[in-house]
Amino acid sequence: MARRNRNSKANKQNNKPKVSPMRRTEGETLEQWQSSLRVQAAKDGMFGVTPSAESRGTYTVVSPVSRSEYKVVYRGPESNWNYCSCMDFKTNQLGTCKHLEAVKLWIDRGNHRVYSTPPAYSSIYLAYGPKRELRLRIGSDDAEAIEKAATPYFTKRGVLRSGAEKRIATFIGKATKINSSFRVYPDAMDYLTAKRDAETRRMMLDKLKDKDIDNLLKTTLYPYQREGIRFAFKAGRSIIADEMGLGKTVQAIGTAELMRNQGLISSVLIVCPTSLKYQWKKEIERFTGSTVNVIEGAHHRRREQYRGDEFYKIVSYNAVSNDIKIMNSLTGFDLVIFDEVQRLKNWNTQIARSARRIRSDYTVALSGTPLENKLEELYSVMQLVDQYLLGPLYKFLDNCIITNESGKIVGYRNLNEVGKIVSEVLIRRTKAEVALQLPKRIDQILFVPMTQPQRDMHEDFKASVAKIVHKWKTYHFLSEADRRRMLLLLSQMRMVCDSTFILDQKTRHDTKVDEIINIINTAIENGDEKIVIFSQWERMTRIIAAQLNKMGIDYEYLHGGVPSEKRRELTENFTENPESRVFISTDAGSTGLNLQIASIIINVDLPWNPAVLEQRIGRIYRIGQKRNIQVINLVSGDTIEERMLSTLDFKSNLFKGILGNGDDTVFLDNSKLEKIMDVVQGFATTTIDEADN
Repeated sequence: MARRNRNSKANKQNNKPKVSPMRRTEGETLEQWQSSLRVQAAKDGMFGVTPSAESRGTYTVVSPVSRSEYKVVYRGPESNWNYCSCMDFKTNQLGTCKHLEAVKLWIDRGNHRVYSTPPAYSSIYLAYGPKRELRLRIGSDDAEAIEKAATPYFTKRGVLRSGAEKRIATFIGKATKINSSFRVYPDAMDYLTAKRDAETRRMMLDKLKDKDIDNLLKTTLYPYQREGIRFAFKAGRSIIADEMGLGKTVQAIGTAELMRNQGLISSVLIVCPTSLKYQWKKEIERFTGSTVNVIEGAHHRRREQYRGDEFYKIVSYNAVSNDIKIMNSLTGFDLVIFDEVQRLKNWNTQIARSARRIRSDYTVALSGTPLENKLEELYSVMQLVDQYLLGPLYKFLDNCIITNESGKIVGYRNLNEVGKIVSEVLIRRTKAEVALQLPKRIDQILFVPMTQPQRDMHEDFKASVAKIVHKWKTYHFLSEADRRRMLLLLSQMRMVCDSTFILDQKTRHDTKVDEIINIINTAIENGDEKIVIFSQWERMTRIIAAQLNKMGIDYEYLHGGVPSEKRRELTENFTENPESRVFISTDAGSTGLNLQIASIIINVDLPWNPAVLEQRIGRIYRIGQKRNIQVINLVSGDTIEERMLSTLDFKSNLFKGILGNGDDTVFLDNSKLEKIMDVVQGFATTTIDEADN
């Protein structure tokens, strides 16, 4: 009868509605909701649970998908000593996770015993709560002697006293002599080691003079660059988020050389976009006398190259992602430098997951745009540096996101609070702040008319979008097919603002090309200025290149199909050859290129977010620029391009609120989604924002 009752109870539980991963039910706390999600994941997960033969209350839980194994300790529903080795348990502040819940289910379904009595030995463990704490658990063996020895180091609650980590080794030695079974768990030891290492680095920095840092590299450092090197060295794991053009690469190399100089590291791995591998190699060879190797070729060749003797090794994000898929993790590097780390802004991509599986003592992440579109992107990037700093994602989002009645994100709050927290590990300086005598920058929006065929196509696309918007307003729901069609239509509207050729490759109705040619001719006639032209669409750059061929104007042409080793030749020829006056590029070249020989940049079209726009401009507006620069943005009037300008303003404000101590709360122009969607002809701010998401 008891068995039937248990089965009946289980069936009732299985019939309960699924817990929504998007929002909690009314009256439910955040913690209750998140705990319920983990219970549900345990029920759905089919985890393998095996009790340990050596220690009662300890289990091995195996994931059926990844085949990863986790150590779980379960001593009852209210026990402070429950534990799982997974990162979710360590960061979610719930005291549970899906693996721990899987053990609870295994015990309940099999009517197994719960071993609530802790083991007889004493131990130092790391408690994971709102903040991590080293704690002492005193077992029954030699309890009185252990407690007496622990008094100078631990409070009555068993929490490590402030400053005691410097002397804790003495207590560990005493406790081990009292009872040889005394133990310090690995995560607790790692925590102690990191604390002691941070204090050691601080003491090292106190002894260093500016000239010691200047002597690290074969170049003259600006004061803010010395500050960046000191910051990254002290933090150990940091993000250098300086504005584009301020020399983040040289600061990362300087940090590596300082760490080597102080005897902290013997190997560095640089992970960067494919297009930047050889530029990193060139910079390292220019600034240091260190050995460096670019890791490339087939997987088996790359695997051997990781083991090479070179101090610096450089690998692309794609290559390292493929390697970790096979090797499971990557170890053996003391320092990892992630360049253009915004590539990892989406938490669940294969590349982002792989990056988090590279093990190193120290990390320097570089990005001029650690936050491009959404606040969640900053959270994702921060996980490479400190997975505990911003707290659990669900609490972070609840504290910072403003939603409307339908759950749509309409703004962000508490941005200055977030900025203050991340300032422990993130340093950002703008060109204005560092007071460099950089030349003047002039930004100009040049409104360009469209031809009638362009206008007709734009209006047709707009009408189709209006139908989808109407559908949303009627039903407050869009199918996946509708969403995909909306994205396609918005992209087609942007394309036709440049040229009909981008869409059909047959007709060529446009006016922007003529405007570009006029600007180039004027620049060539007036002097020796060089020009950089960016467009998101490769077909548009092809039209411009063809026009320059007709005019006999020398140019360089970079797009995604150009191999990385060839890109260096393009930039060098543009820099050194006075006859090469124009550099045409898709956004494949918007990062990493040093094109400060140019003084004019033409953005043929606007990218969705201002970060990419600034990346483009940062190719010429950077250290080494000696001229005043002119930024020309071509915008087709009364089109989706003109409407995008307000969306870019919103995203700029979001970015400044976090990293520039700007407005603490950022709203879209109208937080009511219904009102925003009314502006059909402009394809409201929120609609455009959805396209970006």
